[in-house]
Amino acid sequence: MREDYEVVWERGINTLLTAHVRMIRAALPYLRRSENARIVNIASTEGLGATKRNSAYSTAKTGVIGLTRSLAVEFGTEGITVNCVCPGPIRTGMTANIDEADKLEYARRRVALKRYAIPEEVAHMTLSLVLPAASFVTGVALPVDGGLTIKNA
Repeated sequence: MREDYEVVWERGINTLLTAHVRMIRAALPYLRRSENARIVNIASTEGLGATKRNSAYSTAKTGVIGLTRSLAVEFGTEGITVNCVCPGPIRTGMTANIDEADKLEYARRRVALKRYAIPEEVAHMTLSLVLPAASFVTGVALPVDGGLTIKNA
C-alpha cells in the first residue's frame, strides 16, 4: 500500500463523491423551482465493479451510484429525477496516456463492441436522461460502456 494512501483516499473521495453532494445542494433551490428538474450524476463502471490498486476511485464511484439512488427516493416526491451515467472505456484525457496497442487489446478482450467510446457518446446518453421522454426514469445507474459490464474477460 502506498505511503500517501490516506492523502490519495481523501482527495479521491472529496473530488469524486463529495463534490457531487456540494453541487446538488447548491443547485437544489433552482431545481425545486423547475417544472422538469433533473439531476444526472457521472460515476463509472468502476462503481459497478472494481480494479485492484484503485480503491479510492472505485469506492467514490460506488458512492455516487448510492447517492443517486438515495436522492431519487428522497426527491421523487418533489418530481425531481436523479440518475447516473457510468462510462466505461472512453477516449478522454484520463485515458490519453494509455498506449494505443494496450487500448485495442483491452477493448478486444473486455468490451463487447471492441472499442473505446468517444466523449460525445457519453454526452448523448446523459442528454437523453434530461429529455421529457425520461420523465419516469429515476434512480438508474446506466452503463455507457460498450458492453464491458456484461462481457466476461
